[in-house]
Amino acid sequence: MVSKVVDVIDMPHSGTFVDEYIAKNKPVVIRGPAFDAGEWQPDALRGRIGDLTSLVYGTLFELEDVQTLDDYIDTWFGTTGPLQDNVPYVRWYNKLRDVEFAWGDEAFSRMASAWRMPSCLPTKNLIVPVSKSGTGTNPVSDAFPYRGMLVAARGARTRMHRDPFCSDAVVCQFYGSKEVALYRPDRTAELTKRADGTSFGGFIDVREGALDKLSVEPDYHGFIGPGEMVYIPHGWLHDVIAVEDSVSVTWNFVHAQGAKEFAGYLSGSPEKDP
Repeated sequence: MVSKVVDVIDMPHSGTFVDEYIAKNKPVVIRGPAFDAGEWQPDALRGRIGDLTSLVYGTLFELEDVQTLDDYIDTWFGTTGPLQDNVPYVRWYNKLRDVEFAWGDEAFSRMASAWRMPSCLPTKNLIVPVSKSGTGTNPVSDAFPYRGMLVAARGARTRMHRDPFCSDAVVCQFYGSKEVALYRPDRTAELTKRADGTSFGGFIDVREGALDKLSVEPDYHGFIGPGEMVYIPHGWLHDVIAVEDSVSVTWNFVHAQGAKEFAGYLSGSPEKDP
């Protein structure tokens, strides 16, 4: 098979996004999220949040180090030459439970003025996160489940995985570029090395031979750069690599269009999924 280049479209109306992509469980890259590009450059980022303690992760979401963002950028940004393996990246989560941790709430608070909620995102019929007012939630100011800020040096990647709790994902790219390879949910068995019951493990490494090549042809393949966002529907496996030093924000949600699959997840021993 030959992979398709993922559709790249201008910012659609929310209803169009729901009908054409969420309802059809179809990936898409969208141009036009509003943000202040200069505030996401490395030097500006240092000025806003460089002093904060950050969590540094490996390719399969394993925590490798805890250091300030300044230290991470000093150590990893600005490399040239062939892509290097095992480059870690910073991932800040919102506070998910009442434990001491380097949560990302302060980083999000300091960066809130530098971006806006993409206008295509639905504000109605969301199952997760629940909106008490019924008017939806705003990822800029509200603690979406698994909302994360990602600062990734060139070569950093998340190996193939699918997002947790049968959720859809959005990644807004604010600095640098990433390459994204997407595989349909019905290819899960083909791409599983050993089932381990989690969202993040058990899948083959589609870049094991070389970081700049995919050993298994994806269904969709593409790149996202500053001012673009990629929508990754629930159940889709994806492998993502930073081809340039990169800064982005990601979050997850469940829309009513995915209610059937979400209900199936909840009835299938979700406690086994960390």
